[in-house]
Amino acid sequence: MRVMQACRWTAVLFAVAASAAGAQEADRLDLNACLEQARAAAPRLEELRAAEAEAVATAGEAAARRLPSLGLGATYRYASETMEAEISLAPGLPSRTLSFGDGHVADVNLALSLPLYTGGELSRTAAAADAGSRAAALRSAAAAQDVVLAVRRTFYAALGRESQLAAAGLAVARLQRHADEVAGAVSVGAATVEMRLRAVTRLREAEQRQSRAQAALDSAAVALGRLVGRPGAAVLPAGDLAAPLLGEGDAALAVDERPDVAALQEERSRQDHLAAAARGRLLPRIAGELAAHHGRPGVDQLTNDWMSYATAGVSLDWPLWDGGARRQRAAQAEARSRQAEARRRDLQEAVTAARTTASRDLAIAREELARASERVDLARNIGELVGARYERADASESEYLDALDDVTAAEFELSLVRTRQRLAEATLLWTLGR
Repeated sequence: MRVMQACRWTAVLFAVAASAAGAQEADRLDLNACLEQARAAAPRLEELRAAEAEAVATAGEAAARRLPSLGLGATYRYASETMEAEISLAPGLPSRTLSFGDGHVADVNLALSLPLYTGGELSRTAAAADAGSRAAALRSAAAAQDVVLAVRRTFYAALGRESQLAAAGLAVARLQRHADEVAGAVSVGAATVEMRLRAVTRLREAEQRQSRAQAALDSAAVALGRLVGRPGAAVLPAGDLAAPLLGEGDAALAVDERPDVAALQEERSRQDHLAAAARGRLLPRIAGELAAHHGRPGVDQLTNDWMSYATAGVSLDWPLWDGGARRQRAAQAEARSRQAEARRRDLQEAVTAARTTASRDLAIAREELARASERVDLARNIGELVGARYERADASESEYLDALDDVTAAEFELSLVRTRQRLAEATLLWTLGR
């Protein structure tokens, strides 16, 4: 029987040691390193950076359309028939046929085109593209803040679970020592078998808590590894759970100044400009063109020699009726503008509520922290007193085991309170734009 128990203890200790060794193999990163690697590795940020580059290019294209454009063109055409005129001479004399040109028409030209008036369509389209570029940059900044929030919450969740694992390990160590002491006392007849069974039962419960704490830590470490660009790998946090995350820092951003809220404001501005551009298409468009040519245009119909010449022209484009398509396009943009404004107000209210909730959660966690710390000190003192009475046989086995459980429960609660405090600070920093 004792040999089997010794083998089982050896197996348990080996499993715990193997689990600890696995945890040591995982990389450890502090919060700043996690944030730096997460910003560099996040696919969402890479996507938004590409979208921002696209928006900048779109703005550049819209601005370029307002400038004159220079183009090189060339044409060639051959006609099998040319103009001919028959000239009749005096009676009795043969007539003469006069041909005009040879049927070849060629032209090489360098043309300069410039928009003279577009009803504000091009200028409003360019303004909309600029607003879209700013909105894309703000969305990228907002996503970066979301990544920071996710990393902070996952980092401190993992740190809290590591603290809980440490508390579970202390509980296992205390109960292991007590179980060994009871087993020794049973062998010399100083304790009963029931006392040994109670000690072993509590030890098994503590080992189960330790296993669950280890599994929770492993899960959090894998989640942290995913955020820092190491999917499938475990990354453990390096930090102090008791150290506050919220410091003085920089001044907090107003809700309207947050990148996500400001991005929706820019999106509304973009849609307003697009609506104005659609209404501008109702007006006429006037364009001018200057061109330098060299070719055989057929101007000199007799010889049709190569020549250099210039042309200038003005064109007018004014769609008078299109079934209301342009007005409907403007109405669509106006509707999208109202949607963006509604989303902005909704986000503003949500951030305001989240800031208030996080502030209250943080205040409550700070109050709980003082009580939880005091509870740990009291539980440890009580455990020492009960342990002393147990050694003098003035306390029962159940009383001593309950005292050890109270110490473990107090240490767990202290870890949970500190974790909630750090998570509330992370959320509050996000609402403050920091």
